[in-house]
Amino acid sequence: MKQQKENKEFFAALDVGSDKVLCLVARPGDEPEMLRVIGIGNTPSSGIRNGCVVDVTAAVGSIRQAVREAGFTAGVEITGVWAAIGGHTLKSANCTGQTVLRGREVTREDVEQAELNARQSALRDMKGESLLKLIPQGYRCGDLVTDKPVGLVGQKLEADVHALYGSRTNANNLKHAIQRVGLELINYEPHPWAAAQAVLSETEKTCGTALIDIGAETTSLIVFREGRILFTDVRPWGAEHFTRDLAIVLGISLEDAEALKLRSGECRLSQVLPGEIVQIEVHGRTTRPYARDLLVKTLSSRVRQFFGIYRKMLADAGVLDQVELVVLTGGGAMLRGIGEEAEAILDKHVRIGIPDRVEGESPLLQRSDAAVAAGLVVCALKESLSGPERAFGMRRSMSFLGGLKTFFLGDY
Repeated sequence: MKQQKENKEFFAALDVGSDKVLCLVARPGDEPEMLRVIGIGNTPSSGIRNGCVVDVTAAVGSIRQAVREAGFTAGVEITGVWAAIGGHTLKSANCTGQTVLRGREVTREDVEQAELNARQSALRDMKGESLLKLIPQGYRCGDLVTDKPVGLVGQKLEADVHALYGSRTNANNLKHAIQRVGLELINYEPHPWAAAQAVLSETEKTCGTALIDIGAETTSLIVFREGRILFTDVRPWGAEHFTRDLAIVLGISLEDAEALKLRSGECRLSQVLPGEIVQIEVHGRTTRPYARDLLVKTLSSRVRQFFGIYRKMLADAGVLDQVELVVLTGGGAMLRGIGEEAEAILDKHVRIGIPDRVEGESPLLQRSDAAVAAGLVVCALKESLSGPERAFGMRRSMSFLGGLKTFFLGDY
């Protein structure tokens, strides 16, 4: 059964973050590969820390409110969602499976055997985590790299996959929270992979691009080159550290520091007037005045430290020289001047990632913190083209292949 509105299918995406829960409802747009957002639910998040569910009851409340708002504004009943999974335990590895040809032609059975061997290789490399997703990276036949190996001749065929691992406990708890709202979890997509689907072009994935998704408490990183994923990682820090620095340096509450960051936050001292003072109003009271240059210096110092760490991560992974462009998404990317600071530290071209495959009336869709949710509906659309029941399915029976997937990967 498909989720429908006026005889048109729709997709529901759920990004459960540490700061907010964002639910988008979208249907296929008028242009190919475009989606039109028809409903949005955006609520503060509770029960989530560092991208992981720590209080199921609180998380259920936040999810229910966001889904209810999205369904109401779209005028639909949401029964299943695509969800983003993150958390600081997310890791990755590139794995290969092969089958021997001995000079004969590649058949479809050879491809399937190489894929199965790649999956088994990924399962052997789990290192205590659960395998959340396998992303096909193409095939090698001799010195040829291709996406369509059937019919080629060679000595062996190799299937390359990018394996993403994460916490089984977190995956199960997020699934449990979604099910307690009365929804089916149709599919998971890792945070950085989802964001990339919304903001990166195929050219950027080919030429070498690192996407850094700066959330409230975690930062995700994914690197593409020649259309393939070279590296994925998540670290337990995010934009909340900017807020904490302001609270400590200025001697104010986290609530006041967050309000100051959003209202007057800036990374460039060149944008500060001599002697400039800032004040904000929080819950009807006006804060005392603060020197804006102190605020800017505090934010700039932490931002530079962060990107110094990201640069080292890329260098240690051996991919820094293969990156030509860095794209920033997430709520942290909304801090004014952060792109310029990133360019100075990373010595790469930097841009802020705004979803470009979704359209709608809400200004939220033009913000970098909508990238993950927008990417989820893009993933759902792509999946629907290869089998509608996989993207729209509400309550479906388990096929034999689905049973094998559940046996190997878990029912995620």
